[in-house]
Amino acid sequence: MNKFTKIAALIMALVLCLSFAACGGKEEPETTAPVEETTVDVIAPVEDETTAEATEAETTVEETTVEETTVEETTEAASTMPEGKEAIVEYFNTAVNKVKTDAKSVEQKHVTNYLANSPTLPSAIGGIYKMLGEDKWLDGMLVDNSQGAATYTGADIDAKFPVEGESWASKLTASDVKSADIKEADGVYTITIVTKADAKSDSVKHGEGHNAKAFNVVLPGVVNDNIPGIAASMVGLSTMGYPMGKVVVKVDAETGNVKSADYDIQWTINFDKIGAAIPLGTKSSYVVTF
Repeated sequence: MNKFTKIAALIMALVLCLSFAACGGKEEPETTAPVEETTVDVIAPVEDETTAEATEAETTVEETTVEETTVEETTEAASTMPEGKEAIVEYFNTAVNKVKTDAKSVEQKHVTNYLANSPTLPSAIGGIYKMLGEDKWLDGMLVDNSQGAATYTGADIDAKFPVEGESWASKLTASDVKSADIKEADGVYTITIVTKADAKSDSVKHGEGHNAKAFNVVLPGVVNDNIPGIAASMVGLSTMGYPMGKVVVKVDAETGNVKSADYDIQWTINFDKIGAAIPLGTKSSYVVTF
């Protein structure tokens, strides 16, 4: 959880610094915390094995047998690529969960934090935020606190690959998913999953809601556990909402092994007591070797 503890500390520092700087204000700012939800036959020519000695009846039996075999083979081939949301999600789960159990290594290309939208801040804090450079300043800080390349093996795959710290990578169901799409090219399936939004909560856990079933999400507990008592009395405890999650994986059609995975999870940290809502996002990219 190190990268999220770090980014949570960054947001806490921002809110606390701005709050303390605004302490000269006469009254506690109005609470307005709109959290917008921003709202993947060849029937091999069957050799005629009939020989000159075969009887007409024998030939008929052989041809009938060949036709039946062909139907079975065609059915099996057609069922390889899943169709429909439920089947695609089930296939996705099997593929990404296999990363945790069977992958030799996972190469992290990057984990990049970004500002998903302009924050909602009370007027007393908003003035200071504007002086600092507004969204450009905050987005720069988030990018600077992102992670670069790394390679994980063994237990580190469980610790770092989504869902971090778990022995599984997805517990999604069709009801968690807004859309699921699959395409095939050159023996590779590209699966795109977009999850439904989660309303803000102060008690989200891995495996619950929608997005926490498949993404490395910042949990409200990570933030709240690091709020000092005096700060909590000023800004209150945080709640977390997850407006959007998108993951794109490429899977070898023959083996069912994930080749690469790209995640984009958006999350909004809310301090309702002071009317602050900060929409953030994290993009991460991985290459998997079996």
